[in-house]
Amino acid sequence: MSINNNALSTYRLLKATAEVAEKSLEGRIQHYRAHLKSEEKELRTYTQKAAADLLGCNNRTLKRRHDNGDFDDLNIKRGANGHYAYTLVNIFAMADIMDIKPDHRAEDDKLQVIVINSLKGGCGKTTSMVNIAAALATTNIKRYRIGIIDLDPQGSSSSFFPSSEHDPITVGDLMRDCIDLDEGETWPEFVSNSFLPTHIPNIRVLPSGMDDFYFEHETATLLKDTSNYEQTRHYHKLLEKVIDPVKDEFDIILIDTAPTLNFMFYNALMASTAMLIPVHPEAVDFDANNKYLKRLGEIYHTVAALGHNGWDFMQFLVTNYVKGNHSQRDIVKDVRSAFGRQVMSYPINHSSAITASSSSFNTIFDQKASDSLASRESLMRAQENIKDVVDELEMLIRSNWQSTQSSLNTPK
Repeated sequence: MSINNNALSTYRLLKATAEVAEKSLEGRIQHYRAHLKSEEKELRTYTQKAAADLLGCNNRTLKRRHDNGDFDDLNIKRGANGHYAYTLVNIFAMADIMDIKPDHRAEDDKLQVIVINSLKGGCGKTTSMVNIAAALATTNIKRYRIGIIDLDPQGSSSSFFPSSEHDPITVGDLMRDCIDLDEGETWPEFVSNSFLPTHIPNIRVLPSGMDDFYFEHETATLLKDTSNYEQTRHYHKLLEKVIDPVKDEFDIILIDTAPTLNFMFYNALMASTAMLIPVHPEAVDFDANNKYLKRLGEIYHTVAALGHNGWDFMQFLVTNYVKGNHSQRDIVKDVRSAFGRQVMSYPINHSSAITASSSSFNTIFDQKASDSLASRESLMRAQENIKDVVDELEMLIRSNWQSTQSSLNTPK
């Protein structure tokens, strides 16, 4: 097969562009690592008061436990001022010592798999997801076991939880049937090990990679040769090959999707128990979202016909909301008028703290106020705002857990 000269020139241009992009990416990674001041990302530390607040006690109680030597084996370090500087790992270990039980879902409670999706780029989908995950993991002592699946081959959410492995297994690798297990190795073990630990102790992430695009090509090729769905199961790959083998290891899984309706997205739908749709309150974005919703029912019908059990909830989350902006306020009124209780009560407000944190691939819960590129006040406001959003999301999740309902219905 011959290639004409114009196409060859285009190919050479793209190759040269790819080389420039690779160098630029390497430069960004070096800049990012320099900002971290270490090769390994670390979560911020907590003061004694903050640790006591998380543990539900007071400073006096913690001091007494320290004096009794209860925490001597935990290697709790002190800051430059001589005060304790607790890591989240320290605090979780202290909770165990204090007999504060993790609040994991019960065996009969459904694993919540929440898909965050929008076809409109720039709506804050990934930024919202990683900050919500961090808030669920770090702002309470419940120690939810949280998984993040990055289903966008561009790997934006993976960048917030960088892997120390040079070439980690990606979600696309697991879905493409291209893994050879070692002798004696089981598939659930392999999948479990592919969910990598992060700097936040109760979050594990399954990263994506650019080669995950091949899943689309290979699936399309497979469908040309096979008409029987039971042979391909091409919409069940994520659920059956990735999530089901490790479902007992997590309470909540958040899935970040690409802004496109592809085979990966259909897999996310099939695996999901709920959906969160970010909406940026601008007229163009709202109109684009409505066009997407007009088709979402038809799209969902495909997976419903193949056995999906329906969502526990579908919520709209207003993002990047500028208080005092009259046009945005009117759009939010239109969103609430149209979708009522399906709209989260709290929007994610526009914040210089979120913008500054995201520029260095940090969530707003990763860093000390003194290290933030935004003001302390902006950081604190943003954290409280995300906590409000997460409180409502947590209520929606737990309302679908049988153990929560049983405890509420038990007579006192």
